[in-house]
Amino acid sequence: MINYKTAGRAVLFASLIGGLIAPAMAQSAQSGHEHDSAFYRNRNDSVIDRERPQFQSEGIQRGAWIWKPVLRLGVLSDDNIYASATNTQSDLIYSINPSLEVETTWSVHGFEAYVSGHQLEYSDFSDESLWTSALGAAGHIDFAPRTRFDIGADFANLSEPRWSSGFASMTVDPIEFETSSYKAKISQEFSRTRIEFGAELNSYDYDDGVFILGGVADQDFRDRDETIFSLRGDFALNPDRSIFVRVRSNDRQYDLQPPAVAATRDSSGYMIDVGADFDIDGVARGIIGVGYNEQDYDNPAFGTLEGFGVDGVLEWYLTRLTTVTFAGSRYIEDSPIVNTGGLTATSLSVSIDHELRRNVILSASIERQSDDYLGIDREDERWSTSASATYLMNRHVGIRGEIRRTDQESTGLAAGRDFEINTIGLRLILRP
Repeated sequence: MINYKTAGRAVLFASLIGGLIAPAMAQSAQSGHEHDSAFYRNRNDSVIDRERPQFQSEGIQRGAWIWKPVLRLGVLSDDNIYASATNTQSDLIYSINPSLEVETTWSVHGFEAYVSGHQLEYSDFSDESLWTSALGAAGHIDFAPRTRFDIGADFANLSEPRWSSGFASMTVDPIEFETSSYKAKISQEFSRTRIEFGAELNSYDYDDGVFILGGVADQDFRDRDETIFSLRGDFALNPDRSIFVRVRSNDRQYDLQPPAVAATRDSSGYMIDVGADFDIDGVARGIIGVGYNEQDYDNPAFGTLEGFGVDGVLEWYLTRLTTVTFAGSRYIEDSPIVNTGGLTATSLSVSIDHELRRNVILSASIERQSDDYLGIDREDERWSTSASATYLMNRHVGIRGEIRRTDQESTGLAAGRDFEINTIGLRLILRP
């Protein structure tokens, strides 16, 4: 599977103070046939996704191109910036997050791109201040009414949050890393059947850090390339529901090999799942897959990591004004800790969004995450709760406030840290 979580941890940290990556860009103008397709899944809209023309910027249109610049300014109070069990340190953090998206309005084919930067400035602990950035582009070609080819690439310079496992809490400055991702997919629809084939290449390159007590925190053992292939077949039961079978394989190759490191961390694996993709008018929308995943490590000491896998999201429209979202996943990812192969990452969450007024949205969420490590006796369990309010003043100005609490308990002979983090943030969003 795609190793999203390593990069995802940095994105999550950035989102607490205004979001690092530009929001996922909407698909370009859809061909008319998609609305007639048995796999069209946009009949419903959640509170968050709902269009609000009087409160949404239309961007700047130049011919067939729409440019969407955004500036996010934020301030965050964090009571435990180092995610410490004792001797906690608090700080006030300011953020500046400019971004630019562009997309086409073509009736067929499409192209979109984004670029984003994020500056974090710590008031008292200036060594924690950092700049991160991301950019990417994607396009699709409609070869025929029901044949489509998608291609895209993303690049990012990120930083691990202090609560990450590994050396993140032991270095003078946060651990920084670069990621790149190249993706391609072709899909063909035959009346009530659809076949998709995809390929990805993801690369991770970590910078070394410096230990607080002196010495180099070598991160080269984490540098790797990951190749993923996926094949999915869908069958439409009716215009609202379909079932699918999906196979995803991966091959993970690390840059450093023995004798440069004690043992190889290379591995290969797969996940097979079956599930349902549905969009029931006025009731629910979602995609849920359940199956089995396995990762085989070249190092005999690591052996094989296997178990059931889950990957799904369900939106339940309690009322027109209230959306409840359930999300869950269970997959295998590589470990950031030396001398360990991988870990089983499990996540379950529930969130609720309520449209108090057309321009006022109240949200709350709770999430449980657990990381069960292979090769060492350790399991990390994290609970995150949050509540937020978003006020859209007009098409050009929005304000969002959020409070969040994160608790971690680590158990086992090789247990990590226990910690609690409480944050309160305010963000101003400006659009032309």
